[in-house]
Amino acid sequence: MSSSIFIRPALESDLSSIVHLDATSNPHPWGESLIIDALQTRKSWVVKSNENEDGGILGWLTASQVFDQSELEQILVNVSARRQGLAKKLMTAWLDDSEKIGVTEYLLEVRESNLSAINLYESLGFEQVGLRKNYYQTEQGHEAACLFTLTI
Repeated sequence: MSSSIFIRPALESDLSSIVHLDATSNPHPWGESLIIDALQTRKSWVVKSNENEDGGILGWLTASQVFDQSELEQILVNVSARRQGLAKKLMTAWLDDSEKIGVTEYLLEVRESNLSAINLYESLGFEQVGLRKNYYQTEQGHEAACLFTLTI
């Protein structure tokens, strides 16, 4: 991993790079309007590289917060930069920054077929607490959403 990779809070000026990341790396893209809303109303972080020419953004995480609870809304990593620990770095930034402002419970949901994400979440201490059957639409029908929580 290059030393030119770093994480910082997302800025509204990152919009076009995040929209591009969403369109090219998300099998179920949010689209520009949802990303704008996230940048304006939620906490967001980006992982950047000075060597990446498309704005340098390799990943994005956004999470909502209500009192002492924070919920992961979206995490994306550029397809070409996966399996390098960038999602874990984004998750750690979210957890660390949120804990500093009093968050004690973290929530997320994930498609049951997304085993690499589930493995990541479990490695960070998240525990599965529920299942929403037939929650996500797929080409073959529907799949469940696995609900995870972490309490600090």
